[in-house]
Amino acid sequence: MGAIHVQKTLYAITSGVGIGMMMWGCNTNLQLNETTWKIYRNDRYGFEFPYPNTWKELGTPDNSDGIALVSPNKKTVEIRSWASKPLLKSQKSKPEPNFQTNQGVSGVLVVEVSEKVTIMKLTITQEQLEYHWQGQSGSQEFANYYRLFYYVAQEYKISQ
Repeated sequence: MGAIHVQKTLYAITSGVGIGMMMWGCNTNLQLNETTWKIYRNDRYGFEFPYPNTWKELGTPDNSDGIALVSPNKKTVEIRSWASKPLLKSQKSKPEPNFQTNQGVSGVLVVEVSEKVTIMKLTITQEQLEYHWQGQSGSQEFANYYRLFYYVAQEYKISQ
């Protein structure tokens, strides 16, 4: 009877520590109020968004259409944004806006999940331009970055 009690106690402690570590892991990237931010501004297309100041640029295209940023801790975690003129008018209807930025601009926000990568995408269509923003991470760690990506999407701004 004593061995069973010890096993149950060890199981409870191990489970508690495991759950605590998972919760701590989820929260490490979610302390948005403690993050120092930079602002990426694209003068060519007139959009901007905040990003953590420790993230590094992967490079800006020569045509200044956008930017790609990578987390200093995980090279598989990226934020990308660009704008363009739509190449072709599609015959099928575009999705109805389901998201609004804090600026009040409506867009379409989707999360695409695959076995390896999960991407949160925001697309805003205004006048003759399409604005694109996305946050990407490995599918197993996406929960750790969801709040960060959602916050940045909310703070996305377009010059009006």
